[in-house]
Amino acid sequence: MSFTLELAIVPRLGLEVSPALIAFTEMLMLPYQAMQSVVEDELSANPALERLDPGECPICRGVWRTRCPVCAVPADRGAGAGGRCGGAEPTVAEPDTEVLRRAVRLETAFADAAVVDHVIDSLDEHGLLDRSPARIAAEIGVPEPAVARVLAAVRQCGPPGVGATGVVECLLLQLDALGRDDELARLTRAVIADHLPALARGHFSAIARALGTSRAQVQEVLELIRQRLRPYPAFDGTAPTPASYVVPDVVVRRNEEVGDGFVVELVEPALTRLRVRRGIPRRSSAEVSQARSFLGQLRDRWVTLRRVAEYTVLRQQDFLRCGAPALTPLTRAEVAAALGLHESTVSRAIADKYALLPDATIVPLADFFGTGGVDGELRRLLESADGPMSDQALADRLRSAGYPIARRTVAKHRARLGYTTVPLR
Repeated sequence: MSFTLELAIVPRLGLEVSPALIAFTEMLMLPYQAMQSVVEDELSANPALERLDPGECPICRGVWRTRCPVCAVPADRGAGAGGRCGGAEPTVAEPDTEVLRRAVRLETAFADAAVVDHVIDSLDEHGLLDRSPARIAAEIGVPEPAVARVLAAVRQCGPPGVGATGVVECLLLQLDALGRDDELARLTRAVIADHLPALARGHFSAIARALGTSRAQVQEVLELIRQRLRPYPAFDGTAPTPASYVVPDVVVRRNEEVGDGFVVELVEPALTRLRVRRGIPRRSSAEVSQARSFLGQLRDRWVTLRRVAEYTVLRQQDFLRCGAPALTPLTRAEVAAALGLHESTVSRAIADKYALLPDATIVPLADFFGTGGVDGELRRLLESADGPMSDQALADRLRSAGYPIARRTVAKHRARLGYTTVPLR
């Protein structure tokens, strides 16, 4: 008997996990702050990658950067476990007054230091001045142009509207900060300057006649003021700035164009704008390839997060309108099946991600999932019962209420809600 060994190529079907897929899954599950660290590292390591100016922030719209939960978070702020702030002890920031004082001193001459201190100390708790530059100049015995020069630096360094002498001037300074030069902005300036009390009383027709415009345009002015301006600057005076821990990844807004619907905006793509640097020598082709690969992974992360967020928001519109009791039962597996994704991809997409809701609260994206209806009904049954109820009795009641779940599942929900289990009857 003899044996021979042969090598043969045999086709085989199977799933192979590519390095690109591994990189994508790892990137997908990173929270916002950790992702920013990855971006910074990539920018430092790869000269073929460059940063563009950030776009308009989906949260503050470029107006309230000093108070925006995204714009106000420095890139080097400490992070807790998983790269998300919140695991560490809070660090209380300097009061706004001291931050502004230091910034203005850098923009003014040393000889103006006393004027800087007097002007900033004259700001009230809202960041407004209660007297004119001429009066301030007379109080400290300096020429009025010196006070005007310092006041200009205060307004340049501080949040829009700081250093204004009243609500009207504050609103006009904020309007200037928007950088708009269209017809609506010009009309808004005229309304604020001459017709603000009438606007507050709702005299739209009278304002329209005075300015030679339509009532509808005056209402557009009111909407612009409501959405983009505020009567006081984003300034807390001598109060310390509260620490900010959670940066929302998704902003959920009401969609006024379609009635009572909602739209989803991602924060990261607006603030993390990158591209392959132009004019890179051919010898750097490997760096260009790496830069393009990194940008592709970023786009995949954003597309996946947007798809998951949009689907969950679509399913949980009652939750957004009415709160937790209206949560529709929704699982990650259901979302994955609807979007053609793997369940683990959905889990990674929502891991450590947060949503800013229309009522200005920030909640984990994971709160959009679960069997909220079951929990609410189970809690109602337990709290309204005359005495102890067994898991089987609760399962029967829940089935009658439209929630067909097993007795064992009832026990799990009951334990999670903190209610004691009683023996089966």
